[in-house]
Amino acid sequence: MPEVSVLIPAYNVEPYIEDCINSVLGQTLQDFEIVCIDDASTDGTLQILKRFEASDSRIKVYTHDINKGQASGRNDALDRASGRYVYMLDADDRIVRDALAVLYEACVKDDLDIIGFETENFADEQVFQKNADIKTISYTDTDVMNGRRALKYCMETESFSLSTPTFMMKRDYLVQKNIRFIEGILHEDVGYIFELITRADRVRFIDRVLFQRRIRANSTMTRGFTDKNIEGYIRSFSRSFDLEPELSQYFGSEPGFEAAMRKWQRDIFGRLNQLYTAHADTISRMPGGSLSEEVRRAFEMVKLSHYRVDKLPIKECYLCGTGQYTERAIEAVGAQDIIIRGIISLDKDRSSFRGFPIVEVSELCQGIPVILSVSKYSAEEYRQALKEVGINELVEMKF
Repeated sequence: MPEVSVLIPAYNVEPYIEDCINSVLGQTLQDFEIVCIDDASTDGTLQILKRFEASDSRIKVYTHDINKGQASGRNDALDRASGRYVYMLDADDRIVRDALAVLYEACVKDDLDIIGFETENFADEQVFQKNADIKTISYTDTDVMNGRRALKYCMETESFSLSTPTFMMKRDYLVQKNIRFIEGILHEDVGYIFELITRADRVRFIDRVLFQRRIRANSTMTRGFTDKNIEGYIRSFSRSFDLEPELSQYFGSEPGFEAAMRKWQRDIFGRLNQLYTAHADTISRMPGGSLSEEVRRAFEMVKLSHYRVDKLPIKECYLCGTGQYTERAIEAVGAQDIIIRGIISLDKDRSSFRGFPIVEVSELCQGIPVILSVSKYSAEEYRQALKEVGINELVEMKF
C-alpha cells in the first residue's frame, strides 16, 4: 500500500498534463501512486496519460465513457485509491518538489485527518496576470485542533481556502465520514471544504506554499458566466445548512463555533454576490429581474430550503414576494418538497395584494406560515398589509 495517493481527474488538458504529472514524479517522497481519471477527453490527454502509465507502474489510468465533470472524477479516483493519505491535484496545476514529503511527515507525526497549506498562482499568458496576482490564503503554523476550532481559526484570520488541492487528507477519514463531492455542478469545492474541515477531529495548518495554481483560458476561474455558476454556489452553499443539525448536536459546545459557521455562510454568500456583481450585464439579460433582487433571491431561498418553524420542517407555506424569482430559486436549491401554496405580492400602491382578493388572503393563510421572500417592498410594509386582513405573523428569514 502506498503512503500517498495523488488523484488527478483530467479533461482536455493536453497542454498542461505533462507538467502536472512530472511535478508529482519529481517529488522527494517517492512512495506514492497516481490515480488518473480521463473524463472523456476529446484532445490528446488520454494518449499522454497512457504513455505515462506504460512507463511507471505507480500510475494508473481509468476512463469515463462520457464527460461527467471534475467532481465525479475525484469521487471515482478516491474509490480506486489505496494510499494512507490522499492528495487531489487538478490536471493543469502542479506542486513544489517537497510538497508530498512535507505534508506526509506532518500528517504522520500528528495523526492528522487533514492538513491545510498555502498556494501561489501563476499565469502562462500575460492577459491572465491580473488574475494570478490575486492575494492567496496565508496561514500561520498552528497546533493540532478539531474541525470546529479550525473553522473558527479560518474565520478569525480570514484564511479560508476553497480549493481542494490546498489540503492533504487521511483516506480513512474521507471513507468513514463518506465525504464526497456533489456531482454535476461547478464550484463543487465550496461545500466540500466546509464539510472536510468541520467534521474532522485533528486538523493543522502550515505556513508553506506547496501548491501552484495555473491561471489560464477556459478554466472555471476565467471562463464566461452561466447559470451553472449560480447553481454550483447555491448548492454548495446549502451544504452547510444540511450539516448544521449534526454539527450543532455534536459540536455546538465548541466556543465560537456557531459564530464562525455563520460567518462562513455570510462569506460564501458574499462570493455569490461578487459573482453577480462581476457579471451584472449578463444577469440583467436573464429572466428574473434586477441584480440586487437576484442576489437576495438566491440567499433567501437557500435559507428557505432549510428553515425551521418551531423546530419542525416547513411542509407548506405562502410566500410574500415576487413569484418568478422564488420559483427559479426553489428549483435551484432542490426544495421542491416544500409546497408553495401561493405567491402574495403587493400592488404598486401597497393597498392590496396582487392576484388575491383581500378576503381570500385572510382565509387562505390561516394556519399556514407566511414567509417574506424577495420583493422591492420592506418586511414592515408586508407586515402592515397582512395585519389589515387579520394575519398577524410574517416570518422573516434573517441571517
